[in-house]
Amino acid sequence: MAVVPIVSGDIDSLVMCKILNNEMQEQHPIFIDFGQISNDVEWESCRNVFKRCNLPPPEKIDLSGYCRSIESEVNGDCKASYINAFLPGRNLMSLMAAASYAYQRGIKIIAIDLLSEKSQLFPDQTEEFLVNANFAINSAFGDYITILTPLVNFAKVDVINIAKWYGLPIEETFCCHPGRNGICKNCTARKAVIDPLEAD
Repeated sequence: MAVVPIVSGDIDSLVMCKILNNEMQEQHPIFIDFGQISNDVEWESCRNVFKRCNLPPPEKIDLSGYCRSIESEVNGDCKASYINAFLPGRNLMSLMAAASYAYQRGIKIIAIDLLSEKSQLFPDQTEEFLVNANFAINSAFGDYITILTPLVNFAKVDVINIAKWYGLPIEETFCCHPGRNGICKNCTARKAVIDPLEAD
């Protein structure tokens, strides 16, 4: 069974693809360039960790004009830069891009690395959003495309523990939306989980 996972330089998508790989899923990962500040670092990290973990190389999808049309700290233009990491519509755009990529290749499944609702920061990470997005995708393509969420029952600490169990290179992943690793919401949330684990 073939699947198109949406990937990034973060540990979440790496763990997701490792799980799919262990389930013998044929993967066609895509990395989406929204024009975010950290794009180059994320892309390099994504390619490197996927190669090191013997996962299929991701293909880059260019939607780089998207960030230029929206004020968000992801493109560095808003006053809340490096604090908030919400790019409105990003997950919906990601799912549509993955569905389009899958549709053209006769693939019926896409995957996204959303975590448990307890870990969610943004409105496009909820179960309601996923259900509505799936309806919209099926209507748009006149076909049935399934959205997999392999990590939806896990919190960040669970993902880190799974990564450690698999022996994945956590230190080589990159998660910072603004491009200055360590100071956005994603970074602080990840650091809060990793530091106590490393102290054990």
